[in-house]
Amino acid sequence: MKNVVKISILMATITVAMVFLNGCTKSNDESEPLVSGSFNGTVTATVDGGAELYVSVVAAINDTRFNNENMFLGNIIGNEANFNNGSFTITLPTTGLSSYLEDVTAFFDSFMQAGDKGKLKVSDPSARVMDVDFIGFYVIDEDIYVSGIFSYATADKATICVFVYADSDVDITGSANVSVSLKQGWNRVYISDKLTTNVPDGMKWYFAYFE
Repeated sequence: MKNVVKISILMATITVAMVFLNGCTKSNDESEPLVSGSFNGTVTATVDGGAELYVSVVAAINDTRFNNENMFLGNIIGNEANFNNGSFTITLPTTGLSSYLEDVTAFFDSFMQAGDKGKLKVSDPSARVMDVDFIGFYVIDEDIYVSGIFSYATADKATICVFVYADSDVDITGSANVSVSLKQGWNRVYISDKLTTNVPDGMKWYFAYFE
């Protein structure tokens, strides 16, 4: 399988556009207690309304490169998963990720409003992180074409889950709206009007077609 996926710019930025702390208001309330977002890297998803989908699934690393056809380029990690009867299971790799990792402070600071940037407290500033998207695709003449993106979110998409790999344990705090505890390996981070590893209610898997 080729290591390139082709995604329209508009749809490729859905995750970033929904993420983040955009419109987040400061609060005098105490922060949520730190709860680890760690999990074993195996994602098992039953997708809402997914019984009629006919796609395979991969985890894709996003980057900022675009070709001259206005298409997004990302790199696939790990193995593809079959999508059957509305569900898939995919195990995210824990090796071969070093070239995709970025500075933890910059990664989380990018989610903050302008007035809050630079105010995060990071327990280990040397930690590096990355995140992935889950892509539905089909193949034509050995080229991979993306049909849509899977997301783990509330029904109104006000809260979404971002799957984050960290190369060391690190806590990210700084306000009542930020309460993130990452362990080395894969973690789930939930983003709405706050950034947390505390598990919210009402999360389901959804699939959105690209246009």
